Amino acid sequence: MFIKYMGFCCSKQTSSSQRQYPTVIEELCHQFSLSDIRKSTNDFNEKQIIGSDDLCIVYKGSFQYNGVTECIVAVKRMKGNTEEKLRQFKNEIEMLCQLRHPNLITLLGFCNDKDEKIIVYEYMANGTLHHHLYHSDAKKVPLTWKQRLKICIGAARGLHYLHTGAKRIIFHRDITPYKILLDSNMVAKLVDFRISLKGPHYASKPKPKTISKDGFIVLLEVVCKDKLKIVENRQRQPVEENIDPSLKGKIAAECWEVFMDITERCLKFDPNERPAMGEVEVQLELALSLQEKADIRNTCEDYTLLSLTTLN
Repeated sequence: MFIKYMGFCCSKQTSSSQRQYPTVIEELCHQFSLSDIRKSTNDFNEKQIIGSDDLCIVYKGSFQYNGVTECIVAVKRMKGNTEEKLRQFKNEIEMLCQLRHPNLITLLGFCNDKDEKIIVYEYMANGTLHHHLYHSDAKKVPLTWKQRLKICIGAARGLHYLHTGAKRIIFHRDITPYKILLDSNMVAKLVDFRISLKGPHYASKPKPKTISKDGFIVLLEVVCKDKLKIVENRQRQPVEENIDPSLKGKIAAECWEVFMDITERCLKFDPNERPAMGEVEVQLELALSLQEKADIRNTCEDYTLLSLTTLN
């Protein structure tokens, strides 16, 4: 059931107080008042901004309960009020209020007050994967190979849930490093469901391949960063020639073989030749397991060598 059929408040003249009964969305998702939002962001103070683009501005906000407990949140304020933006605003709320998974962003509520369209999410302390890959900071250590694998696994788990965990298949349609956020424990969570679509019921046959070639170019970006360069040169140069310098010499051969095999299959031109997301998840987990075993083996070998050197 879509929001437009559920009495969702879209009119500037209509307020939630004027409706006799709550909508389904309002029953599933908390509706904040604009005054609540203003208070949480210090009246949309510029110092609270943690991200922005052509579509929205994201603020770091906080809510107090009983004057004591503070809940840190991310407040996304839509720019403009066109019909297309309103449709996307409603679509995101409809999608997220019905989805629950550790690797999907948690929707906390929304505000639909005249010209203000605002969505409130859990706060993700470590920002976007894009920031960690492309914005070097001398004070920050680059993501390790195992961290990158775990992030890919988290994203794959989130997508697997979208493809198989609900009554209908959900197509995210825009997976990029910008759309993968990291919490305080570096757990990956998918965000931005503005243009996501509902597909057929998962139980229907035949089941479509639900992996996007463009979406899982992300697998290449976590090792090479320069997406355009690796896509253009993929047929002429091995990926190893464009690998992130911080990763060179730190990836076990057996892990790399599994990782590149599943990556290459995700990028097949024919959608029917691409693996289902469940297989992607399993293969990435295998790659991580092989890397961890190699690290343990290398540590033991280094310890043995050190012990022999000390004895001599």
